[in-house]
Amino acid sequence: MDGVVGEPTTTESKQTVLVVDDDARLRDLLCTVLTPLDCELVQAGSGEEALTALLQRKVAVIVLDINMPGMGGFETAQLIREADELASTPIIFLTGQADDGDLDRGYDLGAVDFLLKPVSAAVLFAKVKALLELDRSFAKLRMEAARLHEQQLQIARAAESRQREELAFTRRRARLANIFAADSIDLHTLEKTIVAEMSQLFDAACLLRLPAPGSEWHDSFSHTEGGRRSELLQQWLVEQASGGVRAPMPGGAVMIQELSARGQPVGILCVGRTDGPPFSEVETALFRGTSVAAALAISNATLYRVQTEYAAVMQATADAILAVDASGVIRSCNKAATALFSGHDDSLIGRSIVDLAVDAHRDRLREQLDSTLATHQEVSMEMTFASGLRRPVDVLITLSPIGDSIDLHVAVVVHDLTEIKQAQMVISHLASHDPLTDLANRRELNERLAELSRRQSDGKLAALLYMDVNRFKSVNDTYGHDTGDELLVEVAARLRSAAGDDALVCRIGGDEFIVVFEDVPSIEDAVAAGNRILQQVQGEPVRCKNVTLYPSLSMGISCLGASARSPEDLLNQADIAMFESKKNRLDECVLYTEGIGSRHKGKVDLRSEVADAIVRSEFRLAYQPIVNSATGALFGLEALVRWRVGDEEIPATDIIALAESAGQIGELSRWILARSFEDFAALGRNDLKLHVNLSPDHVLEGSFLDDLIGAQRDSGVAPENICLELTERTFYGDPATARVALRHARSIGFNLAIDDFGVDHASLTNLLHIPVDWLKIDRTFVAEVHDDQRVQNLVRSHIALASCMQVDLIAEGVENQKQADWLRDAGCVLQQGFSYAHPIEATDLAAEVEKWPTARRARNTGES
Repeated sequence: MDGVVGEPTTTESKQTVLVVDDDARLRDLLCTVLTPLDCELVQAGSGEEALTALLQRKVAVIVLDINMPGMGGFETAQLIREADELASTPIIFLTGQADDGDLDRGYDLGAVDFLLKPVSAAVLFAKVKALLELDRSFAKLRMEAARLHEQQLQIARAAESRQREELAFTRRRARLANIFAADSIDLHTLEKTIVAEMSQLFDAACLLRLPAPGSEWHDSFSHTEGGRRSELLQQWLVEQASGGVRAPMPGGAVMIQELSARGQPVGILCVGRTDGPPFSEVETALFRGTSVAAALAISNATLYRVQTEYAAVMQATADAILAVDASGVIRSCNKAATALFSGHDDSLIGRSIVDLAVDAHRDRLREQLDSTLATHQEVSMEMTFASGLRRPVDVLITLSPIGDSIDLHVAVVVHDLTEIKQAQMVISHLASHDPLTDLANRRELNERLAELSRRQSDGKLAALLYMDVNRFKSVNDTYGHDTGDELLVEVAARLRSAAGDDALVCRIGGDEFIVVFEDVPSIEDAVAAGNRILQQVQGEPVRCKNVTLYPSLSMGISCLGASARSPEDLLNQADIAMFESKKNRLDECVLYTEGIGSRHKGKVDLRSEVADAIVRSEFRLAYQPIVNSATGALFGLEALVRWRVGDEEIPATDIIALAESAGQIGELSRWILARSFEDFAALGRNDLKLHVNLSPDHVLEGSFLDDLIGAQRDSGVAPENICLELTERTFYGDPATARVALRHARSIGFNLAIDDFGVDHASLTNLLHIPVDWLKIDRTFVAEVHDDQRVQNLVRSHIALASCMQVDLIAEGVENQKQADWLRDAGCVLQQGFSYAHPIEATDLAAEVEKWPTARRARNTGES
């Protein structure tokens, strides 16, 4: 919405949302989320640009980043609040991390909310949408109130009747005025009455023109005989009324009067006849007099209609609206006000608005009410009112002056903030707690560790116990995720009880838990506390719905101020000690030592073996089927790298990490591309897709496209049969370079897929720049999708986004039929996971693919 600050907002004008952030990509992402709101989105990269934008247009909502170079968010908000015309503009602050001081300062500056980065698209969309709706409601209310005030003022200042020229004119005008007044409540009926009476009075045709929406006119004609002559007469009257070229009418005579009442034009009245004598002076005077009565009747009918519409809007709004006089006494209110404060009108009318506030806020409300009356300026503020049950209610109250200096009233709009406050509390709790166990989450843990690190100079020890549940995956696989969740909830409860109120107990993901003790007297005391916790957690079985389980934990411990010098050291050392306990010390809390660290380092030395392993062809590929869950047909295969060192099978994620850290990822990726393309070509199945995972480091190499095209050319596989899978990490270092390379690959014919979609906040941004064909729903969502409503809503949003972006979906990690059925019914047909097949070794691939249709039929029919 282009405009000048201070320009009145109308319900037809387009609202503007100003997005202020120094990160251009985040601004684009936020604007993409807000695009469906049908508002103008204006971006600013700094506080200075934001202030310039606000001087050029009226803004309904400001989304403002706190931490920006130069003029920060708080300084920008301070300058905005100092401008009277911007003082009530709602501001949503964005911040990567906010402490209590930031929150207090932000709310002092008039913030309506804080959102922490990464910003949830659904939360941002809902909050901005609600503020835009509130802005539209307030704008309409102010416009209607102003219009009603002006019309009431004109009624109060009723024009003095013109001096009647003759008694006969007075009686005839009085008769018509009475007739008009009788029909003045309904404007449509009044129009018919005016043209009929005027036509009969002057023995002539009559036209009444009233303004209509869109700068148009609504015409009413008196009844005349039908036929061509009647049409010409009506056309002639319209031309007279509109001031156009007046077509000659033999013997024609016309009288035209612009109608006005209370200083405002209300229409045009025109009478004319095509035969008979011209209108006399007496008729002309009578016409003018009766036109005054008609104008006043039309004005009254229009005012009544506006008042009726305004009253309907006022009663229908969910906000409490009250009109109070200069002393604060309530004169009228809507249904929402009576419902909020009393339940019936009689207990509100005549009371002081100040009495509705709690005792601590009454003086402040009285001062603001006096200020509004003195300055004629609207003001908004948060305070607490007492409801009908005398329970406190947090509200946003807006005081707006109405009327003139002689009879000044105040419109009070009260918006109940109860739901918003509750939502803020829930959001704040969810941001720092695990939804399953209600323990602190990783974010809360990081904040506590950072605080401990700052206080480390006091010489006190802090201990961190890192533990996970042994054989937890087997519990999920054997008894289902419901049973696994019950086990986690019970373990969490026992940890909380055993650790005590002074310890921080966290669930940081899956079956991993952490306990942090502060001010520990000694390392020995910390180890003893860990052993005590193990005994209490493992001492009794856990009785779930259909099974009794005996919980077993592996626990490692490290101390800040002893072996660990930073939060990172503390976590890493406790993690290493926990894995040490898994080997042969399950019944005790293992303290991290330098010896344990040295043994762990041996695994790190595998990096040096990666290059030789590539040369010796020690790596191999396995292929996991991608299946159409609706038909059971094989859709494609995902290539997975494997490496066995001695008796240990190295996970694919560790292989990639080792190759990247050893600087061998380019060589490994070239080997994977060449070998997977050769294996796929050997199948001779052009009806299938081959999915190959790309290393982010390889994509950024200058040789990536040559490697890709060379492998494709050597194997003879069509690019259309290849889907290149990439993760969000691909775009961390140099997103522009990665996007250029991937768009080039896409233009050649290769398909693109974003793996682990939804895990990283940057997904939406990358969808704007990369023409992907597939999104892969991460296994962390799939694991709980069949029975967790929040996860289901999240996955449905992924499916809706894929449909909107016209891309396809594949679900990873489908391990049981419940997950498969739910995903299929929700619209995600393509799936992969242990529910369908484990990865197939390359040596067995041709045989397994060949017999796949038969195997699927046997499974579907129940054959052995």
